[in-house]
Amino acid sequence: MKKMDKNELSRLISAAAAGDSNAFEHLFYLYRPMLKKIQQQYYLYELDDDDWDQEARIVCFQAAQHYRRDTRLTFGRYYQRCLLCRVYTLIRHQNAKKRQIDRHTVSLEVDDIKQRLEAEGTLQTVNWSMIRASAPDFISQLSELERFVFYRQLTAGFEWTSNSDDNEITEVQVRNALERCRRKLKRYLADHVLM
Repeated sequence: MKKMDKNELSRLISAAAAGDSNAFEHLFYLYRPMLKKIQQQYYLYELDDDDWDQEARIVCFQAAQHYRRDTRLTFGRYYQRCLLCRVYTLIRHQNAKKRQIDRHTVSLEVDDIKQRLEAEGTLQTVNWSMIRASAPDFISQLSELERFVFYRQLTAGFEWTSNSDDNEITEVQVRNALERCRRKLKRYLADHVLM
């Protein structure tokens, strides 16, 4: 694309601001490399290439409408600042506390969760499904003794019966290990599942 002089660029900006779609397209594509550079610097997980283009077009049109020629700021620099302000707004929107829940959602398309919800339809079912999905992560936090006692508790029920395999483990050790498991599980669920 050939280099424009100040008067040509000024006429192009005025025409784009007035609603001339051809002038706007020409102006937008003139500054497209700047958009691509900004797009490489900032990742917005909610935006694909078409969304970036749409946001940049809106900002470019508004920049053309509000640009003042009597300042020392060139249109390119003004458009860049406006576009960066819009990107920062989108980043703030993406990271806002009330939208943090979106990052921690579990899709209900997972067959097991969906079937349980359809069958029973309770919040307890959703929580149990999340607990089952998180179990390997929780279990990796347990010590070897805690893991052994935890598995025995799950498979044998609530009554501990001693057998030849675990003669070296005392009943006090079992109670203490179970209590630590309960505390760790409660903390884990509070932090990860039951937000």
